[in-house]
Amino acid sequence: MTFLSTEVRSARPVDLPGIAAVLEDGFSDKMRVIFSHKPEEVRAALEALYQGPVMRGYDGILVAERAGRIVGTLLIEPMQYTEEEMAAFERFSVRELGLLRTLRASFMLWVIGLDHKPDLTEAYISDLSVASDCRGEGVGRLLLERAEAWARDARRARLTLWVAASNEAARHLYEKTGFTIARSRRSLLTRLFFGIAQWHFMEKRLAEPPA
Repeated sequence: MTFLSTEVRSARPVDLPGIAAVLEDGFSDKMRVIFSHKPEEVRAALEALYQGPVMRGYDGILVAERAGRIVGTLLIEPMQYTEEEMAAFERFSVRELGLLRTLRASFMLWVIGLDHKPDLTEAYISDLSVASDCRGEGVGRLLLERAEAWARDARRARLTLWVAASNEAARHLYEKTGFTIARSRRSLLTRLFFGIAQWHFMEKRLAEPPA
């Protein structure tokens, strides 16, 4: 099967352009609202956003690589930024987007984040994206399996995520990999800006890892 040749691993600095391209592809509608209508500006902003943690060696940013190409990515939170990393991203954003667009992007990221603050008992999955020409080939499942292994190694009690209620394909994938809906919420802000009225919080409880 095609997806058997896909390697899933933690991201390296050389992967940043590929990560940005996959995220822009998978979340283009949201990225236009958050950052820009220009794909090249979106990809540049995403590279800058991920650069600090990847350069620092944070291993919770996962990539799926096939024949030298990044075809999927997934972020595990909480992922902390250093003050220097935040300052560098702010400088980039103001320089490339301007002050007003930077403030708008910060607000939109807060809106789409649903004010969720993961703690160290959970491995919160965000930004799971697969290249459009590789969907349906098991890439998302492989990323989720690697995320679960990461969570067990980090002794996290559960995997968690928010998914749009209208995203049936994603919800089906999560259910097939053992996630269940823990609660739901409606958001006027995400409905207004992103056209998403309802969200499901899903989780997968993990067995205690061996001592």
